[in-house]
Amino acid sequence: MMLNSLPIMRDAFEQMEHAELRALQFRRVRTLLDHVSNTNGFYARFWREHGLDITRINSLEDFTNRVPTVEKSDFIADQVNEPPYGSRLQHLIGNAGPLMLFTTSGTSGQGQELHAQTLRELQGSSAVYAYMYRWAGLRPGDTALLTLPLTMLGGGRLEYHGALDYGLNVLPAGNYDARRKLELIDRFRPKGLIGTTSYLWHLAAIRDEGADVSGVEALFCGGEGASLRWYDRLERDWDARVFDRYGSTQSRNDHMFTCEEGVGAENRPGLLHNIDPHVLLEVIDPATGKHVRDGEKGEVVLTSLYHLDTPVIRCRMKDLAVYHSGSYCLCGRPFCGIEIGSISRLDEMYRIKGINVWPQAIEQVVLGFYEVDEYEILLSTTPDGSDQAELRFMPKSFLEPDQAALLCKRIASEIRSKIALRFEVTALAPESLARSEYKARRWKDQRDYISDAARTAHTP
Repeated sequence: MMLNSLPIMRDAFEQMEHAELRALQFRRVRTLLDHVSNTNGFYARFWREHGLDITRINSLEDFTNRVPTVEKSDFIADQVNEPPYGSRLQHLIGNAGPLMLFTTSGTSGQGQELHAQTLRELQGSSAVYAYMYRWAGLRPGDTALLTLPLTMLGGGRLEYHGALDYGLNVLPAGNYDARRKLELIDRFRPKGLIGTTSYLWHLAAIRDEGADVSGVEALFCGGEGASLRWYDRLERDWDARVFDRYGSTQSRNDHMFTCEEGVGAENRPGLLHNIDPHVLLEVIDPATGKHVRDGEKGEVVLTSLYHLDTPVIRCRMKDLAVYHSGSYCLCGRPFCGIEIGSISRLDEMYRIKGINVWPQAIEQVVLGFYEVDEYEILLSTTPDGSDQAELRFMPKSFLEPDQAALLCKRIASEIRSKIALRFEVTALAPESLARSEYKARRWKDQRDYISDAARTAHTP
């Protein structure tokens, strides 16, 4: 897992003092507010309805205390009222210059949001992505294979432009099947693979033992919450380092990345550094709206400081994560961020027998058993009306009945010790579960009293 041994160069932003960085962010916030209030019908109306006077915003504290948050439902309602673009994007339609349009997957059950980006904003997005590739040790001229397909979704297109503008030789292989991707890896020896955590796991699982992937040094994971044990398994399977990333269609890019320190270890997880000069990160208590303290968990709220044409200002992401200041990471950069392995969805918590269970808590246990290849969770209702949870896993190779029984017992015991719940654990045959080729969908809630709407909300 040796990457380019040259030192990771740091730009002027990475060497700023914290106060200097905050001052820069406020100058950009002030420019953003002035521009958007005069050009964007959606935000001008939204702020007026909430009684906001932007002339009273004289500090970052004023900004976070006074500017109302927005969320997906606000964007969807705007599109319904003024289809198809909404008042948020209408001012750009027909203007000279290209407009990149993106849809979200719509898996929350609320519908697909429409987002956009102008050419100058795309250039800003590429400047952000440069941190990801540089911190991972890739240099202009290196080759990276993109496993994400190019569609109307932001994922894939944004990474492609970011890699290209950074100077990488990009292999846009996302529309090929997995076997073809592996052939291209063998042929072109890319140094980096870009995809979701689930898909890079999928490629590792179906790869032939004799396949040569020795050129791969960096795995750019992300697109979903993942545990440190999952990352550890990936690093061992590929003999390459994992570099995590966080982003969204709303922000039009990934903007939090692990540095050369990597994803860390269970006793000290790494940090996803936010690119503070370009994106303002808040992590708030969902109940109070106040910023959490260092080391506490809260909801991610984002403001892009360079999206003036298609703004996203104080957007609640419905993602929970543990916040840290820049001083948490050994690299010494001033950029704040969120802890690796701490990300979960507000709508992805399951209540089982009165206990709150987060999928990553189960993942952290199950993937600690290297014999497990893939797994799924089935939630159902027993005849007496109580919850029943079953974990079904497929092993990496065939297990004799006594081996399977022992492994089931060990997994069940570990789950019970960690979350105080009894799970029925069943061993399946190898290759009996479908593998995720985009994002993992391991939980199936079939309980009698769970509504269809709640099941939809739990879809990652």
